[in-house]
Amino acid sequence: MAQTKSLSLNEALELAKDNNLSARSATAREKAAQGAYRMTNSVFLPGLSVSHTGVKTNDPLSTFGFKLKQEVVTQADFNPATLNDPDAIENYNTKIELQQPILNIDGLYARKAAKNQYEAMALKSSRARQQVRYEVKRAYFQVELAQSAVKVLQQSVRVAEEALKLTKDNEAQGFVKHADVLEASVRYEERLNQLSEAEDQKQAATEYLAHLLGMDLGTNIVLTDSMTRAPSLFSWNVDAAELEQRSDLKAIQKQIAAGEQMLRSEKMKFVPRLNAFGAYEWNDREILGMSASNYLVGASLTWDLFNGYKNLGSIQQASAQLDEAEYQYQDYLSQSEMQLNNAKRKLELRFQQIQSSKLSKEQAEESLRIRTNRFEQGLEKTTDLLMAEALASSKKLEYIQSIYNYKQAVFEMELLLEKDMNE
Repeated sequence: MAQTKSLSLNEALELAKDNNLSARSATAREKAAQGAYRMTNSVFLPGLSVSHTGVKTNDPLSTFGFKLKQEVVTQADFNPATLNDPDAIENYNTKIELQQPILNIDGLYARKAAKNQYEAMALKSSRARQQVRYEVKRAYFQVELAQSAVKVLQQSVRVAEEALKLTKDNEAQGFVKHADVLEASVRYEERLNQLSEAEDQKQAATEYLAHLLGMDLGTNIVLTDSMTRAPSLFSWNVDAAELEQRSDLKAIQKQIAAGEQMLRSEKMKFVPRLNAFGAYEWNDREILGMSASNYLVGASLTWDLFNGYKNLGSIQQASAQLDEAEYQYQDYLSQSEMQLNNAKRKLELRFQQIQSSKLSKEQAEESLRIRTNRFEQGLEKTTDLLMAEALASSKKLEYIQSIYNYKQAVFEMELLLEKDMNE
């Protein structure tokens, strides 16, 4: 049996925040970028490793070396015959190694780039959640729109059914021809088909909303909020500077900053790197034995003077990628400004359509009322009544659709500005 759940719009938005798969995927990508940034801690934090190795060999050089490490060399070991053809020896080595970066300037800039990439991904994740909110709002009222269409068409079916019944009665009394009955039957079947289509659309809209909320697709969702029947026209004045604070545009800004840091990192590969290292080890003939120990400490200064133009090519590549990112940002910003201007015009147009569709609905309803009265008095044909009813139903649906279209325009503005406007 299908579960029934009542939902307000705010409750739907909260469910989507926790359960929407697109939002959760965006959060996962953000965590992955955070992990990549944390990996760059290795630029200044030490690396520590422990190993235990066991070997057995009769290699002359290795055999004598292992005896030295185990501190078991005797005078007899210097016998040429023993040196040239030693017996096999076992050595078990336990070692603790430490690697300490001291100066890796290219790595420091790469770390800054990784941080900018992580911040960019966090902003993209925020934008993805904004997109989910937009989709949930659209889907929520799409369900109401579909439910309203079903109610209107159910009423239309009832009118067509009553008209058909009355026409059949009039035919039996000889007042109308059979052709009138056939036409009324056709109109009735048309209304039934339209109702079936509307019910399918209602089910599809409900399933889509359930999908967005991470609910079972068979859930019967009961809406507790409704579209405003007399909306007021919103007006927003936004300049390009404010638009640039939108999360997706700020994400691109962070990516450009990451590109700048990566270019510096590539250039710093011409600078020497300085790293320190140390090791402490134990060697013994027995597993886990620690009869002999030694240590090693040191520092390494490396400088890649030439590597076949690899560094120069990397610098050229990073520079070109930075230019591309800046061009893409300007292009995306320009497109966003056009979208905002278009959304403003659409908002005004949708509001005007509400007013005109309301007048059309009222006129069609009044015409239907008059024709219904005349039909009941035998002064109107069944065809005229059904045509008037079809027009009234159509205008009523157009009015509901116009309100929905205006709501969608508001939601689009909210997405473009990342601001919630309470009506």
